[in-house]
Amino acid sequence: MPLPGGDLLEPEINAIFGGKDVDVDTGNYILNVMHWRRQSGALIDVGLKFSGEIKVTKEQALRALEYVRSQLPDVDEAGNGAEWAKEEEERLRQELQARAVKLRLYKANEEDVAAEDEYEDIEESQQGTEFGRQKTGHSVLQATRKANEMEYEIFKREKEEARKQAELNAAAAQRGPVELLGGVQPGLPRQQAFLERPREKPAYIKYYEEKATIIKENVVPRMSTIARLGPSFLVLLLVLAGCWYLDQNYTPPPTPARLWPDTPPAVATLWGVTGLLVATFFLGRLPPLWRTFNKYMTCAPAYPYALSLIGACFRHDQFWHLTSNVITLWLFGLFLHEEVGRGTFLAIYLASGVTGTFTSLVYNVVRKQWTVYVLGASNSVLGVTAAICTLRPTGSIEIFGYKIPVYAWMYLALIGVTETAAAFKALKTTIDHAGHVGGMLFGGAAAFALRYYAAQNRSGGEQNVSQMVQKDAKEIADELKREAKEADLV
Repeated sequence: MPLPGGDLLEPEINAIFGGKDVDVDTGNYILNVMHWRRQSGALIDVGLKFSGEIKVTKEQALRALEYVRSQLPDVDEAGNGAEWAKEEEERLRQELQARAVKLRLYKANEEDVAAEDEYEDIEESQQGTEFGRQKTGHSVLQATRKANEMEYEIFKREKEEARKQAELNAAAAQRGPVELLGGVQPGLPRQQAFLERPREKPAYIKYYEEKATIIKENVVPRMSTIARLGPSFLVLLLVLAGCWYLDQNYTPPPTPARLWPDTPPAVATLWGVTGLLVATFFLGRLPPLWRTFNKYMTCAPAYPYALSLIGACFRHDQFWHLTSNVITLWLFGLFLHEEVGRGTFLAIYLASGVTGTFTSLVYNVVRKQWTVYVLGASNSVLGVTAAICTLRPTGSIEIFGYKIPVYAWMYLALIGVTETAAAFKALKTTIDHAGHVGGMLFGGAAAFALRYYAAQNRSGGEQNVSQMVQKDAKEIADELKREAKEADLV
């Protein structure tokens, strides 16, 4: 029975089992089995025992049970165990009753008696008349044949019952995902419904997995909140200072000095960022680099490395994650780059990612979510999205040349409210909602500051923030009125 949140990834499995000869497939298999035993009540009967080809120690089973209990504390193990015991008792009673009937130690119920009477009537029709049998009695050959037939029928039934029981035992002790439906233990599901049996990994893979495990024991390191957040906060300040310097001092090179002079600067910049993201995606597949990636390109609240604030913004472990971020970056990044230039674009991109990662780190440390980890360029990409939507709030959004009938400020408000609500509700998903909110806030704030300073320069320092906000509100209201008039005319 899979966990509600689906299978866990390698860092979570390592955190649960301490990285002791437990790979991802085996770890998820143990967790799913222990989850099924709690839900079905089999835990009271089977306990922590595992049989079969997969060697699972009691310590590993206990760690899996503790984790499942921490994630699903509301499961009534005692009640489920009582129901399991009741059903097992009924099943054993029926087996003993059937065996007693076979051995003539127990009187069968009316249905069994009627079936046997019907069998006797058939036998009478085949063995002459009742008067003749009373005179001659039963033949020894007939009695022997009848006894042999009865023994053979008993043997076939017992063999079939033993086969079915062996399948159920295998499901409960080895596979686990068999559920009690309506109080009746069903037959064994088809083979493709089972968890795939984990395959043995090569020795060098196990070596690098063990080496890449940062926390060797299944214990969260004892660190104060300051120790977890302080170094990362200093790195955040240094990155923000560097981004500010890049924004203020970057000078575009002349066209002849560019590497691709015929390529627009915005396209060249995005190709460079995309190439870096794709390169880290493939480098993360190399076992010798696993430890480096886990330390400096994965932000883990249980034991954070300060430099991981930067590295986590460029790491992707799944292709769909990389693809979605790259597509969004190109959809919104080109417009932002054209508006602000390369230096400011890169500053917003990097600062939004680092700010979002630090926001996620603080969020998870405060909530004591020690088994989560943060990686990906989503915070940077959403920061870029928020920046261009703030710079052009009444602008339109185009995707592959198709104009979407939604203003930029509406799109920003939609994703902002959605991400903030998900972060406050603490939804159990694989999406870093807190980091997304942090990246969007920084990107929006940076774009607002750019607009403010530009307005100051145009007005000679006479326009303040309140006047700029009122102007934006008036533009939005005018656009909405214009849209309403056009709709009435249609």
